[in-house]
Amino acid sequence: MRDRANRSLSVRCWLPQVLAIILAIGPVCGGEQTPSAQAPNPPVAQPAPTAPIAQLPMMRSLKLTALAGNKAMNDLERGLMSPLVIQVLDQNDRPVEGAEVVFRFPLNGPGARFRGGNTSQTVRTNGQGQAAATNWTANRVGTFDVHVTAAYGNQLGETTVSMTNVTRIVEAEKGRRKQAKWYSSKWVKIALIAGGAAAVAGIVLATRGGGGSSSSTSTVTITPGSPTVGGPH
Repeated sequence: MRDRANRSLSVRCWLPQVLAIILAIGPVCGGEQTPSAQAPNPPVAQPAPTAPIAQLPMMRSLKLTALAGNKAMNDLERGLMSPLVIQVLDQNDRPVEGAEVVFRFPLNGPGARFRGGNTSQTVRTNGQGQAAATNWTANRVGTFDVHVTAAYGNQLGETTVSMTNVTRIVEAEKGRRKQAKWYSSKWVKIALIAGGAAAVAGIVLATRGGGGSSSSTSTVTITPGSPTVGGPH
């Protein structure tokens, strides 16, 4: 009986300690979870890829016409530049308003430059489909091409304008002077006077010959001097 009492007393002594150890270990073990027991994170919804917007095919349907500047001359000495104007029409020959027109001068050789030394300029067409290059100056003597392109939506167009830079435009002035000198020449005046006198003399002689009073034939002689009318007596 005494042994049972001693064992009961021993159990009562160490039982609280065991319970304390179990209580201390329990939360730690309960907080730990195996990887398989963890709930997987819900997948993040990814936005569906958007289909690319179909682009309209580009069409070369715009018509470009040079209203001014083609085969024109630029005066370098006096700084007189020919107007450079383009008109843009659609495939139905209607003016295109708001088209983007780009004027491009050559990079090297004879040509011109826009303000700031740029070789290109972009201009929008007006209600008549017209666009003009502005603020440009020719640089060297010679002929060059201006490349012009236009774009409106998916419509394109292009053309080339030929221009020539000269030191001074004098051809027209020379032509007028030569023409004036030709009409004012002394020999031209003499020839006109002689021609008029000969015509009058011819009429008089024809009238006399028609009268039948003289069978002799009269001749008309024209010299650079005063015209003479003579014949055999």
